[in-house]
Amino acid sequence: MKLPSAKQLPKSVPNEPAPRSFARIAAPPLRDRIAEILRKAILNGSLPEGSRIVERQLASQFEISLTAVREALIRLEAEGFVVKKPNASTYVTKLSLELSEKIFKIRRVLETYAVEEAARNATTEQIQQLEKAYWEMVDAARNNNPESFILHDYAFHELIWSMTGNEYIPAALQRITPPVFAFAAMRMAKGNAFDLLQDAQSHMPLLDAIKSKHAEKARSAFLTALDGWLASTRAHVFGSQGAKVSKSSPSRG
Repeated sequence: MKLPSAKQLPKSVPNEPAPRSFARIAAPPLRDRIAEILRKAILNGSLPEGSRIVERQLASQFEISLTAVREALIRLEAEGFVVKKPNASTYVTKLSLELSEKIFKIRRVLETYAVEEAARNATTEQIQQLEKAYWEMVDAARNNNPESFILHDYAFHELIWSMTGNEYIPAALQRITPPVFAFAAMRMAKGNAFDLLQDAQSHMPLLDAIKSKHAEKARSAFLTALDGWLASTRAHVFGSQGAKVSKSSPSRG
């Protein structure tokens, strides 16, 4: 894959001096621009699922430091697009159906607790942030933008985890769930038949329950939605392999 050099990396503003009446707008940090380019390369298949990412090779192609490449990869690992193996090599995420099912089982336990606690503890400001994330997810779905959709979908769930007031909940879920979201985005970008708008709107009952401070309704709304997300993941991310599992077991994480 041919990647741009540092001189060719896009900036958010031109190089001309800004007018005196305007404050200068800083360009995004180099690591963020590198992460954006690599994310797009993963989504469009230029960096295939399971392929190894060689840091020195990227640094040479981008004409940047190893530090900037490593910082970009740390961000992508947090988002679930790459994984770091025990031998210190980095690979583009390739999720198995078996691992996906295990992650959904953990989500069923931890995230069910999280939505109940969120309904009990959420502040007005947090609920406003959750509403904003929801509508950004809907907008991304309407614009058929899988990358933006997944980022806002994940942000929606992260906000709920943070509402629990228990720092161990987001720490645990942030460790295990990103690959499911990222791998779904990779398959969406390949044209798999996801109904993004339906997926986005499936979050509304959960949002409403948290807004109404009703823990039991939040639990019920989440479990119903989770069953749907698992069924969608089996059908559209893993295709025929997932369909076989769906026939032999209920749509539960």
